[in-house]
Amino acid sequence: MIDVLSDEARPVLDDVARRRMLLAFDFDGTLAPLVDDRDAAGMPDSTRRLLRLVSILYPCAVVSGRSRRDLVRRLDGVPLLAVVGNHGAEAGHGPVDGTVRDLVIGWREAARAALAGVAGVEIEDKGLSLAIHYRRARAREDAARAVAAAARALPGARVFGGHEVVNVVPPDLHDKGLAVAGLVARLSRGEALYVGDDVTDEDAFASPAVAVGIRVGASPSSAAGYFVPSQERVDDLLRALLRARRRLEGLDDRVDALERMLG
Repeated sequence: MIDVLSDEARPVLDDVARRRMLLAFDFDGTLAPLVDDRDAAGMPDSTRRLLRLVSILYPCAVVSGRSRRDLVRRLDGVPLLAVVGNHGAEAGHGPVDGTVRDLVIGWREAARAALAGVAGVEIEDKGLSLAIHYRRARAREDAARAVAAAARALPGARVFGGHEVVNVVPPDLHDKGLAVAGLVARLSRGEALYVGDDVTDEDAFASPAVAVGIRVGASPSSAAGYFVPSQERVDDLLRALLRARRRLEGLDDRVDALERMLG
């Protein structure tokens, strides 16, 4: 993997700017720091300001495991072209499949019964999927095993892990890779840059629609070709994308004016 903030990667970001690629970002652990209380998650003010600027100069989207309704309120004021929830399954248009909703409700009740005696486990119902969190469990390893076993027992579910969470989704719904490919096709963009931090982002990194995959934190097992060293450096990535547009498009005056306008 190559550090996307290094001199070696500068031509890659210049190419992203030249082609004005779609930029797609995960939310938790990428635009927002990971926190124990998922309801308290949010972008730092500096990230919000930079993302607003980047979203004016590039087509931008956020693709997250959160429900779209939850996600939209955390991105208020950012001029994104798309906000996709539920690991790519909730594109924000069209009716929700009632049969899927019924399936998820059944899983939720079965998981509650199986995990009733496991302290610190929380089951988040996101409409089209479940997220079973064990971050608050004192006996975290024991809780992780119990959650994994309960999730695997749910009939017809696709199960995959994350940061101290197990995700449960219907097997035939979109993943993040398909979601990004759909956005690229809908926006008539040849390819995309995608930034994420978790196992759930690997589908996007491996997608043929993603020309530049950037993982938050290096991992030799990731399908991403590039990395940003930590979540705290995501602001530096946004600044690098702004600088690339400035260099190639002669936008210094415009970007400076936007920065003043947006504060």
